[in-house]
Amino acid sequence: GPLLDLWDQSFNSVNDCVKYSKPDEKTTKSTNGKDASPQQIQYLWRALALAPYQHIKQVLTRNWTSVNNEALTQRAKKDGNKMTAEGNVFSPLQMVLYPAVSRYADVLLTMENRQNRDEISQLLSMHVLDHVLTSRTRVQRHNRRIKELTASSESQTANADNSTDLLDEGDDRWRDQGYTRPKVLVLFPTRGTCWIFVKQMIRLLGDAAMVDNMDRFDEEYGPPAMSEDGSDDEEEDTARVRRKAILKQKGPEWNELFGDDVNDDDDFKLGMSLTPNVVKSAGKKRRNVAGNADNGSGASGVSVKLFAEFYRSDIILSSPIGLKMVTTKKDDDDEDEETPTDVDFLSSIDICLVTRSDVLLMQNWDHVNGVLDCLNQQPKQISDIDFSRVRNYFLEGQGAHWRQLILVSSFADPHILSTFRRHSKNVEGQLKIKKKIPSDKASICDVMVRVKQVFQRVTCQSVTEVGSSRLRYFSDHVLPKLMRLKQKHTLIYIQSYFDFVAVRNLLLKREVDFVSVTEYARISEVSRGRARFLQGRKDIMLYTGRAHFFLRHKIKGARHLIFFGLPEYPEFYPAVVNMLNEGLSDKVQEEEDDVSRMPMSSLALYSKFDAHQLERIVGTSHCDRLVRGEKTSYMFC
Repeated sequence: GPLLDLWDQSFNSVNDCVKYSKPDEKTTKSTNGKDASPQQIQYLWRALALAPYQHIKQVLTRNWTSVNNEALTQRAKKDGNKMTAEGNVFSPLQMVLYPAVSRYADVLLTMENRQNRDEISQLLSMHVLDHVLTSRTRVQRHNRRIKELTASSESQTANADNSTDLLDEGDDRWRDQGYTRPKVLVLFPTRGTCWIFVKQMIRLLGDAAMVDNMDRFDEEYGPPAMSEDGSDDEEEDTARVRRKAILKQKGPEWNELFGDDVNDDDDFKLGMSLTPNVVKSAGKKRRNVAGNADNGSGASGVSVKLFAEFYRSDIILSSPIGLKMVTTKKDDDDEDEETPTDVDFLSSIDICLVTRSDVLLMQNWDHVNGVLDCLNQQPKQISDIDFSRVRNYFLEGQGAHWRQLILVSSFADPHILSTFRRHSKNVEGQLKIKKKIPSDKASICDVMVRVKQVFQRVTCQSVTEVGSSRLRYFSDHVLPKLMRLKQKHTLIYIQSYFDFVAVRNLLLKREVDFVSVTEYARISEVSRGRARFLQGRKDIMLYTGRAHFFLRHKIKGARHLIFFGLPEYPEFYPAVVNMLNEGLSDKVQEEEDDVSRMPMSSLALYSKFDAHQLERIVGTSHCDRLVRGEKTSYMFC
């Protein structure tokens, strides 16, 4: 299929990607160079984005505008900006995304952030609901029609025309489903992110939603029960205030994932079934979208059942590890080998949505690849399948070519790009949206410490040699200098845990005195190591990237910094550099020797295969120079 790459710089409006004019602008240039009025440009984009809108289920169109605008307004107030949909059906970013999403093309979106996360999630939740409701309505309509024709043909009073109609309509007319009922798979990193997405879908359904097991869902996936702030114990109040101050330092992004008021469990799986055209009977009382009991009014609604069995679900919401535990088992002969078990419920997935791919990358991306490998396989159990209703492309083993894959991430990573390239087989093509980073918006601009930042390019010929080449350069050029100068207060940031093991073994072999802070270390070990590093009793500290992602430690006592590989998240680079000289008072520095009072330094080791990380840190233009330039060393002051 065709490949469309959309590059933009800020994406606060469609102007960065396409020629779009806001209503208050007088004129703008169209794509063919001629002057176009803002009304013409706005009409063209609305026609493009809203053409499929008329096919969306009425239950969604009734609530979409109000729910979408309310969500964007709340996010704008929370972040302190003025970005809203301004009463339009779609925001500028949604207008760019929706044409590709609605035509079921594969989408790779690598520019998600806190400001646009809600509008992206709202659009995708509406797309998922529309697909499920449309499919379920078609199946219900065909079931009724087949039942009528069958009853008519079997009746003794049936005439010849009725029998002829059933034969003339053919079998392909009724092919409206797959092997199994689940149509949509959505992967989340935590229960809290799943809870937010389900709440968005229920809000879009509005008063038409009749939800079962909502209380259980809020209890197991919603925010944990918090203790009351009021307490007579002074020590508890002091500890609570200190805890809030520490959480505030970790930043809003971390608190939205791992804070005390969210559910950060990463092992879960949930089935969700939707039944449209259900008449609200006065005899049944269910929870509506407002959380109140719905007595029923006889109006048509949508029955939503949470915690449904997988084979009776339309949407499967799960974490990669949660789904892997269901689909694989340990081999009795070899404990390291895992064999797939029952994956038939994933044989007819039409839409696979991977949310927060950057967070899943920090957890274990192999689990994501394992789940995607299980999609759209031929089922092993066929006893309950009505093959006369199965679509032809499923029967031909071509389900993967008609499956829509949507990957949403805050940045582009080689692992994510490789997965998308491997599993994106859609006949409707691909849409890739990537963000260009101008030099003045690069994360290196957030460095507040006055330090010379050196970027050293390590030469390597292939991506498989990156780790060994970087370790060889560190062993031959960096480590001997550290040992010769007896340099203290040196922090080594290591992005990959495999690289951490290699560097740790090298330091042990050279008998270097160091401490390490990893995501697997006990709290007591981390506290003891941080204290010894701050006091100067340990010269070097190894600090892994995943430990910083999950824990956001504020390391004190560092005056020299070495990046053994660049951070995946661009904001981690200035955050770690700004730790330099943290906790070291002037009095302590005067007591140290001349070597410890050397000027602060920062060294980053990278290769040409780290272009994605480098672009986010130094900007697109500087990245091209650092990757392709004749020199191998570059310094930013």
